[in-house]
Amino acid sequence: MIFKGMFDNNKKVEKLEYRFEIPEGTNRISLNLTKGAFKDVIISLEDSEGRTRVLTSFKTFKKKYYLTTHWESTSNCCIPGDIPAGEWKIKLLKPYLVDSEFELEVIVENGNLIKKENMKKISLKEHYLDTKEWYAGELHNHTNVSDGRMTLKELKKEILDKDIDFIFPTEHNSVLTKYPDLDKPVIPSTELTLDDLGHFNLFGLRQLIDYYNFVEENETREESLKKIFCEVKRQGGFVSLNHPFHNSSKMCLGLFYNIDLKDLDFIEVINSPTSEDRNAYYDKKALEALDMLWCDGHKIFAVAGSDNHGLTLGDPLNYIRLDKYSTENILENLKKGRTYISRVGEIKLRMENNGSVIYPGDKVNGEVSIKVFSSQNLVWKIIKNGKVVFTQKGKELIVNQSVFTGEYLRVEGVSEDHEPMVVINPIYNSLKEPSIEKWFDVKDVVWRD
Repeated sequence: MIFKGMFDNNKKVEKLEYRFEIPEGTNRISLNLTKGAFKDVIISLEDSEGRTRVLTSFKTFKKKYYLTTHWESTSNCCIPGDIPAGEWKIKLLKPYLVDSEFELEVIVENGNLIKKENMKKISLKEHYLDTKEWYAGELHNHTNVSDGRMTLKELKKEILDKDIDFIFPTEHNSVLTKYPDLDKPVIPSTELTLDDLGHFNLFGLRQLIDYYNFVEENETREESLKKIFCEVKRQGGFVSLNHPFHNSSKMCLGLFYNIDLKDLDFIEVINSPTSEDRNAYYDKKALEALDMLWCDGHKIFAVAGSDNHGLTLGDPLNYIRLDKYSTENILENLKKGRTYISRVGEIKLRMENNGSVIYPGDKVNGEVSIKVFSSQNLVWKIIKNGKVVFTQKGKELIVNQSVFTGEYLRVEGVSEDHEPMVVINPIYNSLKEPSIEKWFDVKDVVWRD
């Protein structure tokens, strides 16, 4: 069966649906993306019982998908299982202006199932042997499953070579359902890219999100995003705002939608520091926004990601303090802000308050002792309520500070060129109720140039 057509460039949002019959006894459906522009046009396959079984887009180097009754022979980004007879649907969501032809082929079969390469299921229930206190992970990365150059096999080698402890795969609009056989946590996630006016990482997903059901032709993008964020939270997941001010001559990727700040759990403050058009100015603006949010009482924590589209990852890394080395504990402590970001490897961090050890993201009261040791010389800054109150150069920072009602404090290490290299999430005491509700109230203050 061939389904083809032409997208209407006069429509900013376009939804197309094609129906076909699946006979009894089918055990494999092949979906081939035979023609289509390399764009974020989202493709979903829905079975006769209303379940989303395949989620991908035309912006992928993977053009063939196999949905079967068994996990081993089913492609990535697909949900295996019974293939019920009846009317199935292919749904196309074009969420922005795209003018191109497209063609998809569906082949319905009942034959031998071929086992794919050695892969593992992605699960939120995994536990591993505890070996240390802080674990390093990558939160923003791409492979050829979407628009990255790296294969999953090459990604596995990078993870092992760089001793990365966990990874959040964030392919564009797709959720990986299988991963190379690694004895490390892999947390199901995705990068939501309905267009290039705002990207978000969605962490800890338990189900595929069929965006077709959440985006309508005659609604604002803010309304569509709100519904998607609500679905993420319903699943127990989290929302991270990616590269909020990355606006270069080559590409504009900042956030240009006036979303509700209460929908955000994280803000990406260091993004793709090794890319060719890298400008640390964008990250400095993200940190400025972070301070503005905390001054207003928002507990939105800092994260970072390599956002790799090439053949390397792991710069920067997010270090999370874990009680148990498990996928659930990673998500739990990420949400608490019990993390720091580093481009210089693991640092030694010890903070105490009233005789007790504390961690980033903790509520404190009174005097706090802070000790940081790094492998590289940096300019260390203590930032309290948006203002730098102490600086020290070198490989270590040893200082006492106080945090009282309505205050927060965070630590930052920058290079001689003032590029952010280490960002430690805040500690705080009884912040006020936030008064700023919308993103533009932050953007219009921070993005002055």
